[in-house]
Amino acid sequence: LSNFYPLQNGVGFEELMYPSVEHAYQAAKWPQHQRTQFVEISAAQAKRLGKEAPGFNAKKWAKKKYDLMYELNWQKYINNPVLQEKLVLTEGCHLEEMNNWGDMDWGTNINGFGENNLGKILMRIRDKILAMRRDDEF
Repeated sequence: LSNFYPLQNGVGFEELMYPSVEHAYQAAKWPQHQRTQFVEISAAQAKRLGKEAPGFNAKKWAKKKYDLMYELNWQKYINNPVLQEKLVLTEGCHLEEMNNWGDMDWGTNINGFGENNLGKILMRIRDKILAMRRDDEF
């Protein structure tokens, strides 16, 4: 379920396809004409490069980052049947992005403290896919 997972079909954001959700998410911090550099690097390199975005405005970013993360992960699971099934198999489970690097926005620390926003997004996507399956919309 990792955002670093390399996707066979990639994930699209503003006219470019990226190898993973992490690539696209970090590239979105950069001006559009400078995003191609994210296509050929690893997810870890993309994460580091995202921190160097020129003219980055944290207040503006905070207003759109959750919607962007949802959209990128939605693409990941709706376009990849194998990954979608892995997500759906977690039905009834609480998903938590536990980490030891102090990210208490997207995840939680090893003591379970944090916002767990990535886990919440994945559970929303899972629930939406399950609802679509029940309603035969999918």
